[in-house]
Amino acid sequence: MIVDGPAAGQHAPEAPAARRRPGHTRPVTPSGPARLSEVAPGVWVAQSRFFRQNSTVVLDGRGGALVVDPAYYADELAAIPPDLEALGVRAVAGLATHRHYDHVLWHPDLGDVPRWATPGTVRAAEEHREEVVGPLRRDLPDDLVDLAGRLAPIDGEVVAWSGPTAVVHVHHAHAPHHLALELPELGLLLAGDMLSDVELPMPDDADTDLVAYRTGLESLEEVVRRCRVVVPGHGSVSDDPLARWAADVAYLDDLERAGDSEDGRIGLDGMAELHADNRGRASRR
Repeated sequence: MIVDGPAAGQHAPEAPAARRRPGHTRPVTPSGPARLSEVAPGVWVAQSRFFRQNSTVVLDGRGGALVVDPAYYADELAAIPPDLEALGVRAVAGLATHRHYDHVLWHPDLGDVPRWATPGTVRAAEEHREEVVGPLRRDLPDDLVDLAGRLAPIDGEVVAWSGPTAVVHVHHAHAPHHLALELPELGLLLAGDMLSDVELPMPDDADTDLVAYRTGLESLEEVVRRCRVVVPGHGSVSDDPLARWAADVAYLDDLERAGDSEDGRIGLDGMAELHADNRGRASRR
């Protein structure tokens, strides 16, 4: 099910009969997964209470799953492994779209499997570990904090796994070495913290004039045009990726040309302050 559009007051900055899905080694349980919802064939999403953050599971059709950006609270992370079991699969790999603390999480019951990220994200998690995972200490127990950020570099532009082709597109818009993951066979884009209906464009702290953000956003245009579904890091899944992309471009255009914008996301929780910061950045161009 695809649901588009923000819920009122939500932050910008959660019984079929038993059957066997193609390629599964075990039948889906009658109750099905507790939190995961299928948004495209073999792609399942669970939304966290934490700023509507999305965890995505991509099935490989052989009993395995790629777990992307699992999040966020301990009970939500703990719910992912039994949901995989309910689907008749297990995690064979993980992936973090970028270095921010809420995107580098894991749970021990997901297993000791490769957890990929771009090489730049891996370096940041290793060289600036406390900066990356420190914010988690306010919300998570020590064992989950210790697991966070234990990443391995992706080798090449295509994820080496047994599931649908997964193409890595690297940019520096929201964070340095951020990736968007395209599943071309499914027409689906996992955008990380981009293309959200509940968050304005949120540049990295070092992006003082929005140039890096615009460059990264524009680099995704052709990818977005190829895709039919986008899963943002926070907010609603959409079947109109181009509209999401165009909304963000229009917002940046507004700031550059007029110094302000009437984007409806500005009124969402937490976005007025970000908008004020973005206006300041745009004025430095």
